[in-house]
Amino acid sequence: MIRQATNYLKFLAEGREDGVLSKALSPLLAAAEGIYGSVVGTTRSLYEKKALRRTRLPFPVISVGNITWGGTGKTPLVEYLARRATSHNKNVLILTRGYGKDEAEQLKHNLPKVIMGVGPDRAAIAQQLAKKHPIDLAILDDGLQHWPLERDLEIITLNALNPFGNRKLIPRGILREPLKTLQKAAVIVITHANLISPSELIKLREEIQKHAPKAQIVESCLEPLFFYRAHKRARLSVDRLQKQKVTTFSGVGTPRSFQLLLSHFQIRPVRNFEFPDHHHYSEQELIEIKKVSESASTEEIITTEKDFYRAPDVITKILNPLVLAVRLRILKGEEVLAYQIFRSLGVTQ
Repeated sequence: MIRQATNYLKFLAEGREDGVLSKALSPLLAAAEGIYGSVVGTTRSLYEKKALRRTRLPFPVISVGNITWGGTGKTPLVEYLARRATSHNKNVLILTRGYGKDEAEQLKHNLPKVIMGVGPDRAAIAQQLAKKHPIDLAILDDGLQHWPLERDLEIITLNALNPFGNRKLIPRGILREPLKTLQKAAVIVITHANLISPSELIKLREEIQKHAPKAQIVESCLEPLFFYRAHKRARLSVDRLQKQKVTTFSGVGTPRSFQLLLSHFQIRPVRNFEFPDHHHYSEQELIEIKKVSESASTEEIITTEKDFYRAPDVITKILNPLVLAVRLRILKGEEVLAYQIFRSLGVTQ
């Protein structure tokens, strides 16, 4: 029941629900949207006018954020930036609130050379870690709304599959900030750019340029690397699962992107379980997934890395699924990132 209610509110905010109930809720949501927008606007203004204190760290800070509620591919972009910097022998600190702990655990596993700072007071955490480690660069994960910390570069990610929802603020829509906030970005990275048509991509770029004429636009996608078995991490090529009957489960911001990614490689689930973003799986839910998979005679159960790292022990024990490892690939504008990020921050290529 809770999952159904959460999904309904998500569909409503994304503009995919226009029934009788949505019309009845509209005045209430509009009032809540007004309150939310006022609070967000006032708070940001107080920080920008220095009425509230902002901290400047003794090393460059790159902020990676988004203006919408739900997944936009921030974590893969953070990983991409960290890999580029560490490949040039730079000491990188990733600062994340650690909500749900899944992204933080995933980053720790994939980036063993990177320093991780997890917690709500990211300025204090960075200052404490700087006393113990040499740091050349900090990457602020989900940083657009983290106003207390100064940044040297603002990057905003937009999900091509649903960039703005119904263009309303939370809770009436999926916007965490008004569209004019895009003007604050030096770089806007379109994620999942390969999952929409060329004409849709052109229209999206035009709309971005209308709201943020000075921002440089980069196009990216998620590239599947391989599957690995939850237990012992044995790898399996993506091609090995072509045309097999599989069951999938995911609790990510945009489950549709996961399904489209699989279908691109001719992997079509016959059973699919979708949960809210950052969902914490209970044993009963995982047992249900296993039972349905067995009754449907599917050959494998597949999930995302983000889901796996949310509860690796219990997921391995009950399901031992195949986990899809992906990496961000820049389709257009890699030179923009090279210049705007690394050269402008003094990182030699």
